[in-house]
Amino acid sequence: MVFIDQEGKLGYRWWLWALLGVDTVAFRLDPTRSHEVPQRHYAHDARLILMVDHYSAYKTMAQVKTGNIVLAYYWAHVRRDIVEVGKGWSALQPWAIDWLRRIRDLYRAQRRCLEHQAGSPDFQRGDADVRRIGDEMWSQAVAELDNPKLRAPCRKALDSLRNHWVGLTRFVDDLRIPLDNNRSERAQRNPAVDRKNYYGSGALWSGNLAAMLFSIFATLE
Repeated sequence: MVFIDQEGKLGYRWWLWALLGVDTVAFRLDPTRSHEVPQRHYAHDARLILMVDHYSAYKTMAQVKTGNIVLAYYWAHVRRDIVEVGKGWSALQPWAIDWLRRIRDLYRAQRRCLEHQAGSPDFQRGDADVRRIGDEMWSQAVAELDNPKLRAPCRKALDSLRNHWVGLTRFVDDLRIPLDNNRSERAQRNPAVDRKNYYGSGALWSGNLAAMLFSIFATLE
């Protein structure tokens, strides 16, 4: 919350964006959730892989449209979609459990793969296992989506999985990419907890100062 009046904006809710690199964490305070926030943060000619959730704004970034920034999506978001189906419809819990097991197997296979040096025989066996599990998940999703009797909540979750599949599987060929962005979510934990205590800023400069300090301390940590 930033308690200032700004032309064209209703209310005092602002957004704290967390942008993590290999050795830095940057927080940006902005009145919107617009794609222009990350678009301004990165140079126009920056070439990088950006791990994001399924929020559609990222796809409209200028650097994404030119191909300079490639989007990778994370599996924790897919898992949340499946969990919501299981919690919301008791009759669909067996379906949700089956898919949660597939996601669990993918995490386990990738973790075992990364325990070995890239290119080693053990790594190659682990890599083949990851690819096999991914192929089986894709085939299962396509088969279920082709079934006209598939329940709407399940269809919605699998449609999202299919639509984001390329970004979800970039980790297979690029070992720098994790399966989720939990590191980013953990970085936002302190600001989220603090928000409950001091309930925002009374001026924009103080909000920007807070974001600056969050960035410094998170980077040092």
